Amino acid sequence: MPKTPHPTSLRYPNGDTSLASIDRHDTGAVDAKAASAFTNLPLVLQKPLLQSKRIILIANNPSIDTASLETLLQPTDMLVLFNDFIHADFFAHHPLAKDLPKLLFFRQIGDSKLHFGLPPRSNNVTAMLDMTKQAPLGILFGNAAYQFPMPCDDPNPADDPITANRVLEIPEPLDKLLRSDEHCAVLSEQHSVVADYPIFADIHSSAPTSGFLLYRLLLSARLHIQQKQKAKTPLSIIMLGFNNDDKTAHFWEGHNWAFERQALATPPTGVEIIRQY
Repeated sequence: MPKTPHPTSLRYPNGDTSLASIDRHDTGAVDAKAASAFTNLPLVLQKPLLQSKRIILIANNPSIDTASLETLLQPTDMLVLFNDFIHADFFAHHPLAKDLPKLLFFRQIGDSKLHFGLPPRSNNVTAMLDMTKQAPLGILFGNAAYQFPMPCDDPNPADDPITANRVLEIPEPLDKLLRSDEHCAVLSEQHSVVADYPIFADIHSSAPTSGFLLYRLLLSARLHIQQKQKAKTPLSIIMLGFNNDDKTAHFWEGHNWAFERQALATPPTGVEIIRQY
């Protein structure tokens, strides 16, 4: 596991040097941030989210099997999947999963034209197209809208070599969806929900992990939902397969793992972390 850079290389966005997003004295700011988080979600998912009982964020963890998913999923869940997500056929076709609303998050690769999980990189385009026929499908792009890049736009093609099974051309119905303001939105890695996140100033593109960024966004969005519905208890959030130990292969040093571990060490009410392995 990479070592955490020396604290002197940390930069706190917005000048915040705290280690927690608190807003103790300004409930108006909290309300505004919660509303901003909710409205940053694709329009097609805002109504289904108000009707959901749980949000399940599913990591790309190979130890998650479909049997575990069959046990876990319920008809009132909303699912969040990341980049080149696992078990694509299951989520697109299984009776327990195909009818659930889904949020897909595709992270921009540095400051290139590419997003992980979309052409010309490894992708689940066929499964995505099937998902659009079953249930509400919303898409968030990290930092920039999808720009329909070509293989020649890939700055590091050796990182993800093209194989015969790669889908490079997006079918017309999905092309239309990827250009839709109703189905798609852009999520900045500097959104106010992670304003307290200490990035490493000496590492290009240092930012929260995809899982933590979406966790914070949805944690804030559920506060808005709770206020809107005048509910006594917040919407449940389950984080499935999010590990931070040495069994995890991808520990990029641009993510502040120590901060994220501390933030998740004691989850707030209604948040459950189900680790694997």
